[in-house]
Amino acid sequence: MQLSLRNWIGLAVSVALIVSCFLNWTWYPDIQKYFTGFFTEKNYYGKPAYFLISMAAIGVAAHAFRKVWLYRVNLAASGLAMAFAIRTFLLFTSSYDGYLPEKQLGIYVMLIASILNIVTAMTSMNKPSKAKAES
Repeated sequence: MQLSLRNWIGLAVSVALIVSCFLNWTWYPDIQKYFTGFFTEKNYYGKPAYFLISMAAIGVAAHAFRKVWLYRVNLAASGLAMAFAIRTFLLFTSSYDGYLPEKQLGIYVMLIASILNIVTAMTSMNKPSKAKAES
């Protein structure tokens, strides 16, 4: 079973979402620390990477195994992941006590990958195309 281009793009976007959780998201100058999806000072913002990685894993499974029911589950998971990514972006990048955290590459990759993840989930809702038999 050969994967189509939309499946490869969906896999790449899901993997990019997973990788973005390990990158630096923001730099907080008052405490001199970088925050990632797994680390926040005293766990104030939680660990959003766990949720984002689990939703991206559903996307990897949907694009790799190409089952119709997995595409439907992926659409719901991608919607939840996008909403959570927007919430996380606003939470991590908002100012507090006069300090404005510096946005790093990882938070932009996370936001863009979650938006592209729902776009690929919507385009994959068609039935998987079957390979045409050569005659």
